[in-house]
Amino acid sequence: MTEAATKQIGQVVDGKFRLGQFVGGNDRSSVFLVDYDGQEVPKAAIKLIPADSVDAPAQLARWKQAAKLSHPHLIRLLQMGRCELDHTPMLYVVMEYAEENLSQVVARRPLSPAEARDILGPVADALAYVHSKGFVHCRLKPANIMADDDLLKISSDGLCRIGEYSGSLGKPGAYDPPEAAGGRISPAGDVWSLGMTLAEVLTQRLPAWERTNQAEPSLPSNLPPEILDLARHCLRRDPQLRWTVADIAARLQQNSPTPPKQITPSPQTSFANPRAIGGVVLAGVALVAILGGFLLFRTHSQNQPAASVAVEQPPAQPALQTKVSPQAQPPAQSRAQSSVPAKVQPKPENKPVLSAKSASPVRTPQQAPPVAKPAPQPVANSVQKPSEKKPPASNPAPSPIPVQSAAPATTSASGVVRGKVLQQILPDAPQKARDTIRGKVRISVKVHVNESGNVTEALFDSPGPSPYFADRTLVAAQLWKFSPAKIDGRSVPSDWLLRFEIDPAAINVYPREIAP
Repeated sequence: MTEAATKQIGQVVDGKFRLGQFVGGNDRSSVFLVDYDGQEVPKAAIKLIPADSVDAPAQLARWKQAAKLSHPHLIRLLQMGRCELDHTPMLYVVMEYAEENLSQVVARRPLSPAEARDILGPVADALAYVHSKGFVHCRLKPANIMADDDLLKISSDGLCRIGEYSGSLGKPGAYDPPEAAGGRISPAGDVWSLGMTLAEVLTQRLPAWERTNQAEPSLPSNLPPEILDLARHCLRRDPQLRWTVADIAARLQQNSPTPPKQITPSPQTSFANPRAIGGVVLAGVALVAILGGFLLFRTHSQNQPAASVAVEQPPAQPALQTKVSPQAQPPAQSRAQSSVPAKVQPKPENKPVLSAKSASPVRTPQQAPPVAKPAPQPVANSVQKPSEKKPPASNPAPSPIPVQSAAPATTSASGVVRGKVLQQILPDAPQKARDTIRGKVRISVKVHVNESGNVTEALFDSPGPSPYFADRTLVAAQLWKFSPAKIDGRSVPSDWLLRFEIDPAAINVYPREIAP
């Protein structure tokens, strides 16, 4: 702690915030704990920087814009303004305070590959949200990946607008991309920083590279193959060749456990193992034999209407029966007319990595879940997703999951054969995030499908009330696969409207082809 920081402890900023314990800083900034009663936060910190540069008004404006953002894995900015300390003009920003950051963990030990993957998911999720709002993080590194109690968050006080030219960032640091020397700001720079961070947390060393030549960074060959491949695609010197955050999320999804095949619950029972299925087959054979014997001895005339036979089915054995929740069983009439959306199972929690007390995982804030309502009458099947990794967007895509199309291929009088859904991807919405929903979150996405059945464009038709769920839904929609529509036997582009409904009990999707 510097002598100046020692003198500042106890002083009051802007007449409201008394500086408490000094918790960090450098030659251009100081961070202190501070009492904050404006919102319910466990602890708050205040960051002070000199206001003597021409960039000071722009920095204050960036803080105000960043304060409007809200994401479970993003540190909240609470208040900001100007003040004077020791006759020196200063800018200040009050923010959530996290007890531990990733650099403290890495200083003690390297992370395991599983822990690194657990970190990657929430960080990529937060970056995708930041980029979707027109910002770039600019300062991603282990010290800015923090644990607020048991919830992982990244800092937000350094956000800049995409495309903004910034000469205020100073000399490029170890985590900054090659193009940072020219002051260029883009989401690709965050991907580079994420690649550097990923390599460091696994090896406790930054990859070796030189800004003065065109060689790619050197990565340790003993990294797990999937992580090594991911890091290499993040650390391409040419920003145009780097993966996007959506690509990273897609790779994480691809490396997650294969989702189970979809099973539509029967009206009466669902079975969990092969022995149960065998029991059902035997019961069916016996029932057919009984009916056959019964009908064999019937001597009615062919002109006489066949008598109806009422057969009382014996109850299923408890040992073979798996209970089906009410949400997964729509009314009988609905079952006769359409497919049944499979309920999305709660996702398993990750093992600890970061926490305020030990070192631990990423969890989304949890509130008391509402009373689950029966699922609406569906028109399409939804696909179970056990992984808590975020799905999303371009290459490489996850392995296709065959599903029943909501709109089977049909031929109209004009020679148009409608397309059908081949693969559905649901939004990566962890159970604890869904537990915060009251009622339902409804999001509609319009996707354009090319002649090969791939989504080439996804736009919101109705984003719904939650940016968090909307962003995840848009990313998931980009991964859908279709059988293309055809006109006179020739594949043609098509447009689909995907309507998602998210609640604490399930995620349902209702696709509809709207063109041709």
